[in-house]
Amino acid sequence: MRHALFPQGDIYRINTLNQCKNTRMRKSLVYKIFGIVIVGFWLFVMAELVKKIHFAPNSADFTQSTEKRPPPGSSENWMEILCKGRKVGYSVTRLTKIKKEFEVREEIFLTVNLMGSVHKIMSCTRAMVDERFLLNRFDFSLSSDLITFNISGQIEGNSLSLVMGEPGKEQVQSINLPERPMISAGLTQFFEPSTLKIGESFRFPLFDPVSMTTNPAIVKVVAKEKIKLHDQTYRAFRLEMDFLGRPLVFWLDEEGVPLKEEGLMGFTLVRSSPIRAQLDFDESKKLDFYDLSAIRVKKKLKSARKLSYLRVELNHVPAALPIDNTRQSLNGRVLSVTKESPPFTASYALPYGGNDKELLPYVEPEMLIQCGDKEIVKLAGEIVEDNTDPFMAAKEIMSWVFENLEKVPVVSIPDAKAILTHRKGDCNEHATLLTALLRAVGVPARIVVGLVYKDGKFYYHAWNEAYLDKWISLDAVLNQMPVDATHIKLVDGGIEKQIQIVGTIGTLAVTILDYR
Repeated sequence: MRHALFPQGDIYRINTLNQCKNTRMRKSLVYKIFGIVIVGFWLFVMAELVKKIHFAPNSADFTQSTEKRPPPGSSENWMEILCKGRKVGYSVTRLTKIKKEFEVREEIFLTVNLMGSVHKIMSCTRAMVDERFLLNRFDFSLSSDLITFNISGQIEGNSLSLVMGEPGKEQVQSINLPERPMISAGLTQFFEPSTLKIGESFRFPLFDPVSMTTNPAIVKVVAKEKIKLHDQTYRAFRLEMDFLGRPLVFWLDEEGVPLKEEGLMGFTLVRSSPIRAQLDFDESKKLDFYDLSAIRVKKKLKSARKLSYLRVELNHVPAALPIDNTRQSLNGRVLSVTKESPPFTASYALPYGGNDKELLPYVEPEMLIQCGDKEIVKLAGEIVEDNTDPFMAAKEIMSWVFENLEKVPVVSIPDAKAILTHRKGDCNEHATLLTALLRAVGVPARIVVGLVYKDGKFYYHAWNEAYLDKWISLDAVLNQMPVDATHIKLVDGGIEKQIQIVGTIGTLAVTILDYR
């Protein structure tokens, strides 16, 4: 998930009748794609921040417990969302008891400014949970200016059945669950603050509908202290949660109602009222989400798109940093990136038919990468025609995506079928559709997320890798294969893997040592 905004007058189109003019336009506008991916991570983090938490002790497996502690029949909580002290949105969580279940409804509204353009984003979660707040079924939607993404799920035995996609183009998938999860929305409503003891730690399983994964959340009860909000003082429990290596802090009043939550990149939520929460959003455009995520460096690079070698020092090494000792090598905290050199030949002809089990997932469909879809298969075949050379086919497909996707921000979860329909998007849409088209003709392909340099800063960005007896990088936004050496890879894989880099946002520093 990621979202960024272009000035509305910035429209990129290919015009063969005015090629020189459009080439200049590409060079100026295409760089604005850099960093778009980061807003998605912010939204993911925001979703985590506004999730109302239920805690279960480490010494007990709550999911197997028969204990029932039902909350009141109904409740409603409003929170204002602030970033760097500026109001950018709100969340509201409603809980209603319906027979032996509880209905949880949570809405999150955000205003996002990037490069002078403000867009509005709304996510909605409706979940039905039992009296222990274990998940029975849910519906989740993310709406923006162009696309609405929908996903619903239902627990069936030890698996979760998912239905995803736009109306008329739904996909169905079943995911095996290690344990029956909770969904985060509204979970604090279930919590009894009288059971809290300073110094205790708690663990609970949490399902996230965006990444479609269940992850444990660890929370510590740190203190009971006074907190002041809107000129009123409350006695509150302070709880700290470790999320992807970063601390989140929560304050609950003595009734268990959220007062304040602090998270990554200056985001804060504070208790509010229905009227106050929905008024006075900051639209001054002083807070630019695009620039806020950038990693500034002292030394500027010349001709960055032409660089074949880069050596940098990191202030810390991300845990998931990929090191292959060919394109990327690491010595302590010094990372060296070397652009791949030709020839780019593969020992196989299309489609890939090898027996390498590690490569098979990269030629198969995924929920959001529908490489077996008839339209995607047909288009991929038309692009490559009779070409069976993997390198040439990859270049042709990359060029098609570069030429045919309008480079504008799209606030949604990237879905290859939806991207092909709308033919618009940022770096994530380019990378997702390119992956689907490559796999459709039998080229093993995957998405990469990392950093790219531009004008004294590194921005978060998404691109691809195709397997040609070794992984070769390609970027459909820049029309590069292989990509320049300022592309620093942090992780490869889908959303469930991309969230691993959330912990680096706002903490990673880069010092340029050498380049050529």
